[in-house]
Amino acid sequence: MKTLSQVFLGTWLAVGVGLSSPVAAQSDEVCPKRGGTFRTVDMQYSRVDPTQAVNPVYLMDLVYDALLRVEHDLTISPGLAVDMPEQIDDLTFVFKLREGVKFHDGTDFNAEAVKFNVERQQSGDVVSPFTGIWQEFLSEVVVEDDHTVRFVLAKPWPGFLWEVASYLRFASPAKVEELGQDYGITGAAGTGPFMFETFDPKKSITLVRNPDYYRSGEPCVDRYESSLLASASVRILSLKSGELDLINTFPESQFPQFEGVDDIIIEEGVATTLTLLPLNTRHPALADVRVRNAIQHAIDGKAIIDNVYGGAGAEIESIFPPWHKGFVQAENVSAVRPDLEKARALLAEAGYGPNGKALKLKLMTGGGGAHVQRGILIQAQLKEIGIDLEVENKAYGQLVNDMFAGRYDMVLWQFNGDTSLKDFTWNLYSGNSSTNMTGYNKEGGFQNPRAQELAETIGQTEDPAAVQAEIAELQQLVFADTPFIFVNFRNHRAAYNDYVKGFQIPKLKGRDILHRVWLDK
Repeated sequence: MKTLSQVFLGTWLAVGVGLSSPVAAQSDEVCPKRGGTFRTVDMQYSRVDPTQAVNPVYLMDLVYDALLRVEHDLTISPGLAVDMPEQIDDLTFVFKLREGVKFHDGTDFNAEAVKFNVERQQSGDVVSPFTGIWQEFLSEVVVEDDHTVRFVLAKPWPGFLWEVASYLRFASPAKVEELGQDYGITGAAGTGPFMFETFDPKKSITLVRNPDYYRSGEPCVDRYESSLLASASVRILSLKSGELDLINTFPESQFPQFEGVDDIIIEEGVATTLTLLPLNTRHPALADVRVRNAIQHAIDGKAIIDNVYGGAGAEIESIFPPWHKGFVQAENVSAVRPDLEKARALLAEAGYGPNGKALKLKLMTGGGGAHVQRGILIQAQLKEIGIDLEVENKAYGQLVNDMFAGRYDMVLWQFNGDTSLKDFTWNLYSGNSSTNMTGYNKEGGFQNPRAQELAETIGQTEDPAAVQAEIAELQQLVFADTPFIFVNFRNHRAAYNDYVKGFQIPKLKGRDILHRVWLDK
């Protein structure tokens, strides 16, 4: 491989043969060379519908646009809106829309289309992870004219612009009404740089260039193809042979396969994925904070970084990753560090161990290589303190369904948060959050009213300086209560052939900007 580089929110660190600097800012001519088919893998989608949330996020961005867009540096810029919105007051935002934009089916993108898509998400008529937040925060969408739309919030929403840029994408109302429940499976129409051609759910997708894309000169390639290849070794072999142009999912154990290969580039984003073990605090044994603390002290996140990630990760120092604006160094990280003597004492105090009851638990993990390896290590680490852990490898979809339905003891979970304060606080620790799967502060689960209060307070702002003390207090409470086992942060990576130009590893996993990629071959 030519180089192995790491990006850490603007800081580039050379860790391989040489320094790989960021791609220069795009000029007016974003595509020095056009044409060709760009091929990658990791096609996890069951439908190509903007109401859905599936990794990788970038695939939605190829078919659909948003009013605002998230750039590579995580700033927000105008998308289908001609400018940033006019904020009338804390609850009112007015967007001016681009004129002349068409959906892929030839119908007009306008304010009525915006209203249709927002209300589709908010209504609950489609199963969407975004429905709850729109129902909670949005009062109404008002069409002022064909190209002006006003959002009226029900209460202040600190993350509103991020939500609009990241997850509010627009489908053709005509195509949605035409296809009904088959929308996103048999057909789809957005305003994005690529158009839907063929789709086989969770197997393959083919997109073709939108010749009428409103951003002149984009995209650079004529076709985009993605398939699902479960085997990391097969993905790497396909990349090396040129059958694939880029892969962004392969475990660290596969790094040796790239040794001596001079025409492949690897880039790595640092500490982008929080590895957690959600604990079901409604479970009889796990309802006891002493048992949860014991499990935390048995887990050695550094050993997993060294033995599974090949060193490509970071230990827990905060409830936020080290690159995040909300990062506050914990005063006492010993609460999330291994201490086997303390773990055994806590279990004994709770009535488990050699002189007490036997404790058997089940851990659900995904079926990927790194998931399996981590499950084996965690099983061995808990055995050290006398916990008999059964590891069950499940398909991703079933694992998620079981986790959010509460059908689990422990789960190996990779959390890809965003830039908001709310995502790493309110979403995980508030009893009012639909993404809090542990039962923490929910009915029947472990309660901490002060943690609930702090999560609500932090979730109402995007100014970390205003809530720095609250963040510090919340993370100490969460470390003490242990609704999750904090394992570590894991890096993410992409490998691509050197004829792929214009690619940058995203600072958040799955947010690759592929419509500006071009092929020099």
